[in-house]
Amino acid sequence: MLTAVERFSNRADDGPAEVGTYRARLPITAPGPGQQYAFEVDLDACTGCKACVTACHSMNGLDPGESWRSVGLLVGTDDAYQQTVTTGCHHCESPACMTGCPVDAYEKDPATGIVHHLDDQCIGCRYCTLTCPYEVPRFNARLGIVRKCDMCAPRLAIGEAPACVQGCPTGAISITTVDRGSTRQWQIPASPTPSRTGPTTVYRSSRPVPPSALPADHFEVDPAASHGPLAVMLVLSQLAVGAFLAAFAVSIYVALTDSPDRQTSSGMYAFGDSLLFLAVFGLAAETAAFAYFVLALVHRS
Repeated sequence: MLTAVERFSNRADDGPAEVGTYRARLPITAPGPGQQYAFEVDLDACTGCKACVTACHSMNGLDPGESWRSVGLLVGTDDAYQQTVTTGCHHCESPACMTGCPVDAYEKDPATGIVHHLDDQCIGCRYCTLTCPYEVPRFNARLGIVRKCDMCAPRLAIGEAPACVQGCPTGAISITTVDRGSTRQWQIPASPTPSRTGPTTVYRSSRPVPPSALPADHFEVDPAASHGPLAVMLVLSQLAVGAFLAAFAVSIYVALTDSPDRQTSSGMYAFGDSLLFLAVFGLAAETAAFAYFVLALVHRS
Protein backbone atom coordinates (compact mmCIF):
# COMPACT_ATOMS: atom_id res chain seq x y z
CA MET A 1 0.00 0.00 0.00
CA LEU A 2 1.33 3.41 -1.00
CA THR A 3 1.72 6.06 1.65
CA ALA A 4 -0.10 9.39 1.42
CA VAL A 5 3.12 11.12 0.33
CA GLU A 6 3.74 8.54 -2.40
CA ARG A 7 0.20 8.89 -3.72
CA PHE A 8 0.58 12.66 -3.83
CA SER A 9 3.94 12.35 -5.59
CA ASN A 10 2.52 10.01 -8.23
CA ARG A 11 -0.40 12.32 -8.87
CA ALA A 12 1.97 15.27 -9.24
CA ASP A 13 4.09 13.30 -11.73
CA ASP A 14 1.01 12.73 -13.89
CA GLY A 15 0.73 16.45 -14.57
CA PRO A 16 -1.40 19.36 -13.32
CA ALA A 17 -4.67 18.59 -11.62
CA GLU A 18 -7.70 18.46 -13.90
CA VAL A 19 -10.61 20.85 -13.55
CA GLY A 20 -13.07 19.55 -11.01
CA THR A 21 -10.56 17.56 -8.98
CA TYR A 22 -11.81 19.02 -5.71
CA ARG A 23 -15.45 18.38 -6.57
CA ALA A 24 -14.74 14.72 -5.88
CA ARG A 25 -14.33 15.72 -2.23
CA LEU A 26 -17.87 17.13 -2.07
CA PRO A 27 -21.18 15.27 -1.85
CA ILE A 28 -23.09 14.94 -5.11
CA THR A 29 -26.29 16.33 -3.68
CA ALA A 30 -27.21 18.70 -0.85
CA PRO A 31 -28.30 17.20 2.48
CA GLY A 32 -31.78 15.72 2.41
CA PRO A 33 -34.35 15.62 5.20
CA GLY A 34 -32.71 14.44 8.43
CA GLN A 35 -29.19 14.96 7.06
CA GLN A 36 -26.46 17.56 7.32
CA TYR A 37 -22.98 18.36 6.01
CA ALA A 38 -19.98 17.04 7.95
CA PHE A 39 -16.22 16.87 7.61
CA GLU A 40 -14.77 13.47 6.71
CA VAL A 41 -11.10 12.81 7.51
CA ASP A 42 -9.06 9.94 6.09
CA LEU A 43 -6.47 9.37 8.81
CA ASP A 44 -4.41 7.15 6.49
CA ALA A 45 -3.92 10.13 4.17
CA CYS A 46 -3.20 12.77 6.84
CA THR A 47 0.53 13.50 7.01
CA GLY A 48 0.39 16.37 9.51
CA CYS A 49 1.70 18.89 6.96
CA LYS A 50 -0.75 21.56 8.24
CA ALA A 51 -1.58 22.75 4.73
CA CYS A 52 -5.23 22.75 5.86
CA VAL A 53 -4.37 25.12 8.70
CA THR A 54 -2.55 27.48 6.33
CA ALA A 55 -5.33 27.38 3.73
CA CYS A 56 -8.00 28.14 6.33
CA HIS A 57 -5.95 30.97 7.77
CA SER A 58 -5.37 32.55 4.35
CA MET A 59 -8.89 32.10 2.98
CA ASN A 60 -10.60 33.58 6.05
CA GLY A 61 -8.08 36.37 6.63
CA LEU A 62 -7.36 35.34 10.22
CA ASP A 63 -5.12 37.35 12.50
CA PRO A 64 -1.63 36.16 13.46
CA GLY A 65 -1.95 33.44 16.08
CA GLU A 66 -5.63 32.84 15.25
CA SER A 67 -6.55 29.42 13.87
CA TRP A 68 -9.85 27.68 13.15
CA ARG A 69 -8.25 24.31 12.32
CA SER A 70 -5.46 22.47 14.08
CA VAL A 71 -3.38 19.33 13.63
CA GLY A 72 -2.66 17.15 16.64
CA LEU A 73 -0.84 13.90 17.29
CA LEU A 74 -2.09 10.64 18.83
CA VAL A 75 0.45 8.27 20.33
CA GLY A 76 0.01 4.78 21.75
CA THR A 77 0.72 4.21 25.42
CA ASP A 78 0.57 0.40 25.35
CA ASP A 79 1.16 -0.21 21.64
CA ALA A 80 3.50 1.33 19.06
CA TYR A 81 1.18 3.80 17.40
CA GLN A 82 1.39 7.33 16.04
CA GLN A 83 -1.19 9.24 14.04
CA THR A 84 -1.62 12.88 13.05
CA VAL A 85 -5.20 14.14 13.28
CA THR A 86 -6.62 17.29 11.71
CA THR A 87 -9.57 18.83 13.55
CA GLY A 88 -11.86 21.80 13.07
CA CYS A 89 -15.38 22.64 14.12
CA HIS A 90 -17.47 19.47 14.34
CA HIS A 91 -20.76 21.28 13.61
CA CYS A 92 -22.45 19.26 16.32
CA GLU A 93 -26.08 18.19 16.30
CA SER A 94 -26.56 19.88 19.69
CA PRO A 95 -23.87 22.58 19.72
CA ALA A 96 -22.73 23.45 23.23
CA CYS A 97 -21.46 26.79 21.97
CA MET A 98 -24.97 27.73 20.87
CA THR A 99 -26.67 26.65 24.10
CA GLY A 100 -24.05 28.47 26.18
CA CYS A 101 -24.28 31.83 24.38
CA PRO A 102 -26.31 34.41 26.37
CA VAL A 103 -27.03 36.61 23.33
CA ASP A 104 -27.89 33.96 20.70
CA ALA A 105 -24.81 34.70 18.59
CA TYR A 106 -24.91 31.16 17.16
CA GLU A 107 -27.35 29.51 14.80
CA LYS A 108 -27.50 26.07 13.23
CA ASP A 109 -28.62 26.11 9.60
CA PRO A 110 -31.69 23.86 9.34
CA ALA A 111 -30.85 22.83 5.76
CA THR A 112 -27.10 22.19 5.94
CA GLY A 113 -26.52 21.68 9.69
CA ILE A 114 -23.62 24.14 9.63
CA VAL A 115 -23.17 26.02 12.91
CA HIS A 116 -22.71 29.72 12.14
CA HIS A 117 -21.33 32.36 14.47
CA LEU A 118 -22.96 35.79 14.14
CA ASP A 119 -20.03 38.16 14.55
CA ASP A 120 -22.18 41.30 14.66
CA GLN A 121 -24.20 39.90 17.57
CA CYS A 122 -21.29 38.61 19.69
CA ILE A 123 -20.46 40.65 22.80
CA GLY A 124 -17.18 38.87 23.51
CA CYS A 125 -18.19 37.29 26.83
CA ARG A 126 -16.41 34.06 25.80
CA TYR A 127 -18.90 31.79 27.54
CA CYS A 128 -18.96 29.62 24.39
CA THR A 129 -15.24 28.91 24.76
CA LEU A 130 -16.07 27.34 28.12
CA THR A 131 -19.12 25.35 27.05
CA CYS A 132 -17.61 23.88 23.85
CA PRO A 133 -15.79 20.66 24.90
CA TYR A 134 -13.63 20.76 21.76
CA GLU A 135 -12.27 24.31 22.24
CA VAL A 136 -13.47 25.33 18.78
CA PRO A 137 -14.56 28.99 19.26
CA ARG A 138 -11.53 31.28 19.36
CA PHE A 139 -11.49 34.71 20.96
CA ASN A 140 -10.04 37.50 18.81
CA ALA A 141 -8.56 40.12 21.14
CA ARG A 142 -8.25 42.73 18.38
CA LEU A 143 -11.93 42.55 17.45
CA GLY A 144 -13.18 41.74 20.95
CA ILE A 145 -15.38 38.89 19.70
CA VAL A 146 -15.29 35.13 19.24
CA ARG A 147 -15.00 33.59 15.76
CA LYS A 148 -15.09 30.04 14.39
CA CYS A 149 -15.19 27.82 11.31
CA ASP A 150 -18.35 27.92 9.19
CA MET A 151 -17.24 25.16 6.79
CA CYS A 152 -16.70 27.90 4.17
CA ALA A 153 -20.47 27.92 3.67
CA PRO A 154 -20.42 30.55 0.89
CA ARG A 155 -18.08 28.32 -1.14
CA LEU A 156 -20.18 25.22 -0.52
CA ALA A 157 -23.26 27.10 -1.69
CA ILE A 158 -21.75 27.47 -5.17
CA GLY A 159 -20.20 24.01 -5.35
CA GLU A 160 -16.68 24.98 -4.28
CA ALA A 161 -14.69 23.06 -1.69
CA PRO A 162 -13.85 24.66 1.69
CA ALA A 163 -10.34 26.03 2.07
CA CYS A 164 -9.07 23.13 4.20
CA VAL A 165 -10.48 20.57 1.76
CA GLN A 166 -8.97 22.26 -1.27
CA GLY A 167 -5.68 22.98 0.49
CA CYS A 168 -4.99 19.38 1.59
CA PRO A 169 -2.41 17.95 -0.86
CA THR A 170 -3.26 14.32 -0.03
CA GLY A 171 -7.06 14.60 -0.10
CA ALA A 172 -7.36 13.68 3.57
CA ILE A 173 -10.28 16.07 4.18
CA SER A 174 -13.60 16.03 2.35
CA ILE A 175 -17.21 17.04 2.89
CA THR A 176 -19.88 14.37 3.28
CA THR A 177 -23.48 14.11 4.41
CA VAL A 178 -24.48 12.26 7.57
CA ASP A 179 -27.80 11.25 9.04
CA ARG A 180 -28.69 13.27 12.10
CA GLY A 181 -29.04 11.07 15.12
CA SER A 182 -26.39 8.62 13.90
CA THR A 183 -23.36 10.71 14.86
CA ARG A 184 -23.07 9.64 18.48
CA GLN A 185 -20.25 7.18 17.77
CA TRP A 186 -16.94 8.99 18.22
CA GLN A 187 -14.02 7.35 16.42
CA ILE A 188 -11.19 9.16 18.21
CA PRO A 189 -10.34 8.05 21.77
CA ALA A 190 -9.14 10.40 24.50
CA SER A 191 -11.62 13.02 23.35
CA PRO A 192 -14.68 14.44 25.13
CA THR A 193 -17.73 12.18 25.11
CA PRO A 194 -20.05 12.80 22.14
CA SER A 195 -23.25 11.96 23.99
CA ARG A 196 -24.01 15.58 24.89
CA THR A 197 -23.16 17.45 21.69
CA GLY A 198 -23.19 14.85 18.89
CA PRO A 199 -20.10 15.87 16.84
CA THR A 200 -20.54 15.04 13.15
CA THR A 201 -16.94 14.76 11.90
CA VAL A 202 -16.30 11.30 10.44
CA TYR A 203 -12.82 9.81 10.90
CA ARG A 204 -11.83 6.80 8.79
CA SER A 205 -8.74 4.58 8.91
CA SER A 206 -7.73 1.13 7.70
CA ARG A 207 -6.12 0.49 11.09
CA PRO A 208 -8.13 0.90 14.28
CA VAL A 209 -7.03 3.52 16.77
CA PRO A 210 -5.84 1.71 19.93
CA PRO A 211 -8.05 2.43 22.96
CA SER A 212 -4.90 3.32 24.88
CA ALA A 213 -3.91 6.07 22.43
CA LEU A 214 -3.61 9.55 23.93
CA PRO A 215 -2.82 13.00 22.55
CA ALA A 216 0.91 13.68 22.60
CA ASP A 217 0.36 16.64 24.93
CA HIS A 218 -2.03 14.78 27.24
CA PHE A 219 0.19 15.16 30.30
CA GLU A 220 1.22 18.75 29.65
CA VAL A 221 -0.24 21.45 31.88
CA ASP A 222 -1.74 24.20 29.74
CA PRO A 223 -3.84 26.69 31.75
CA ALA A 224 -6.95 27.90 29.98
CA ALA A 225 -7.57 31.56 29.22
CA SER A 226 -8.86 33.61 32.13
CA HIS A 227 -12.54 34.61 32.17
CA GLY A 228 -12.69 37.58 34.50
CA PRO A 229 -16.34 38.61 33.88
CA LEU A 230 -17.59 35.07 34.42
CA ALA A 231 -15.52 34.59 37.58
CA VAL A 232 -16.78 37.87 39.05
CA MET A 233 -20.40 37.07 38.23
CA LEU A 234 -20.24 33.56 39.73
CA VAL A 235 -18.46 34.69 42.90
CA LEU A 236 -20.87 37.56 43.47
CA SER A 237 -23.87 35.29 42.80
CA GLN A 238 -22.72 32.84 45.45
CA LEU A 239 -21.87 35.71 47.81
CA ALA A 240 -25.33 37.25 47.44
CA VAL A 241 -27.18 33.98 48.04
CA GLY A 242 -24.96 33.01 50.96
CA ALA A 243 -25.22 36.46 52.56
CA PHE A 244 -29.02 36.48 52.34
CA LEU A 245 -29.22 33.01 53.94
CA ALA A 246 -26.76 34.01 56.68
CA ALA A 247 -28.64 37.25 57.40
CA PHE A 248 -31.91 35.33 57.58
CA ALA A 249 -30.35 32.83 60.01
CA VAL A 250 -29.02 35.67 62.20
CA SER A 251 -32.43 37.33 62.37
CA ILE A 252 -34.08 34.05 63.42
CA TYR A 253 -31.39 33.45 66.06
CA VAL A 254 -31.82 36.92 67.57
CA ALA A 255 -35.62 36.59 67.52
CA LEU A 256 -35.59 33.23 69.27
CA THR A 257 -32.89 34.17 71.79
CA ASP A 258 -34.51 35.99 74.68
CA SER A 259 -31.25 37.24 76.14
CA PRO A 260 -30.85 40.35 78.27
CA ASP A 261 -27.40 40.74 76.85
CA ARG A 262 -28.09 43.69 74.55
CA GLN A 263 -24.44 43.82 73.49
CA THR A 264 -24.63 40.31 72.03
CA SER A 265 -27.89 41.07 70.26
CA SER A 266 -26.50 44.31 68.86
CA GLY A 267 -23.41 42.50 67.62
CA MET A 268 -25.48 39.85 65.86
CA TYR A 269 -27.62 42.52 64.22
CA ALA A 270 -24.48 44.36 63.07
CA PHE A 271 -23.12 41.13 61.62
CA GLY A 272 -26.40 40.55 59.83
CA ASP A 273 -26.37 44.08 58.44
CA SER A 274 -22.85 43.52 57.10
CA LEU A 275 -23.92 40.35 55.33
CA LEU A 276 -26.94 42.11 53.89
CA PHE A 277 -24.70 44.91 52.59
CA LEU A 278 -22.45 42.35 50.85
CA ALA A 279 -25.49 40.69 49.31
CA VAL A 280 -26.84 43.98 47.98
CA PHE A 281 -23.39 44.87 46.65
CA GLY A 282 -23.15 41.54 44.85
CA LEU A 283 -26.57 41.92 43.23
CA ALA A 284 -25.76 45.48 42.19
CA ALA A 285 -22.49 44.39 40.61
CA GLU A 286 -24.28 41.61 38.72
CA THR A 287 -26.89 44.07 37.50
CA ALA A 288 -24.12 46.37 36.29
CA ALA A 289 -22.42 43.51 34.46
CA PHE A 290 -25.70 42.52 32.80
CA ALA A 291 -26.32 46.15 31.78
CA TYR A 292 -22.83 46.26 30.27
CA PHE A 293 -23.56 43.18 28.15
CA VAL A 294 -26.86 44.66 26.99
CA LEU A 295 -25.26 47.98 26.06
CA ALA A 296 -22.47 46.18 24.23
CA LEU A 297 -25.05 44.20 22.28
CA VAL A 298 -27.02 47.35 21.39
CA HIS A 299 -23.81 49.10 20.34
CA ARG A 300 -22.83 46.23 18.00
CA SER A 301 -26.29 46.08 16.46
